[in-house]
Amino acid sequence: MPPANLIVDTASSGVVNMARDEALLQWAGCGDGVLTLRFYAWNPATISLGYFQGYDEIKAFDPPAAELPVVRRTTGGGAILHDQEITYSLTLPARHQLVAEDPNRLYRLAHAAIIEAVGHGSRPFGDAHCGSCGESSRRGPFFCFARRHPLDVVVDRPGSPAGTAKVAGSAQRRTPLAILQHGSIMLESRYPQQPVATWSELEGRSISFAEASQRLTRSFAAVLGCEFRRIVWPPSLLEIADQARQRYESDAWTVDRRREPGPIDGAATPPSADA
Repeated sequence: MPPANLIVDTASSGVVNMARDEALLQWAGCGDGVLTLRFYAWNPATISLGYFQGYDEIKAFDPPAAELPVVRRTTGGGAILHDQEITYSLTLPARHQLVAEDPNRLYRLAHAAIIEAVGHGSRPFGDAHCGSCGESSRRGPFFCFARRHPLDVVVDRPGSPAGTAKVAGSAQRRTPLAILQHGSIMLESRYPQQPVATWSELEGRSISFAEASQRLTRSFAAVLGCEFRRIVWPPSLLEIADQARQRYESDAWTVDRRREPGPIDGAATPPSADA
């Protein structure tokens, strides 16, 4: 089995989490880059905006959601209210054998791993072999978990939109050298603005971050066909992440989606749709 890296992070702010994913994207684009799977949580609760979304839409929500910190992702898709959850990110070279001919295959693989770990009737919403992720990154309900794409992970729930509740969706950022894909699975939910099927609800008991990360690590290893080695953050990558924080802390990026070209963005392609 080919080697791959595993990072299990402590809960961090939205700024730190997005900056660290960006650092991993840059690392994956290096000549010796390998696949890295990262699990992380959010503290405090934070709303992340998809790349194409307008900041003003947040003003339509009542407290407490309207009072949460906001960070903008470099990936497409709808907003996510990150709270009691586990988030995964996958970063890998653009020519990696898993995605060399079809970057959208990473959606199908990651969601197959989530379905294997979560169980309880979770399934793809539609055609699991859907090739393109469509246009859902630019339109649809504000929150990602209110949207539906054929590759989304759902469970049947009568009375909900399309008769299903969403368990997980993902979004990508692609550069000529590397791919970042990340997505969230809610462990618990305390914000009614974001209707979702939580892992604890499906399990009938509380699922901790530690248990979720262990179960997902096993299923990702099986589905991706790789052997994970757990690593700590290399100091050089933390330095890159610290530099990237300046973008995610700025109103120019969060509110207006303006940024200075950087080592990634100068050659980056637009973010793809969510799935």
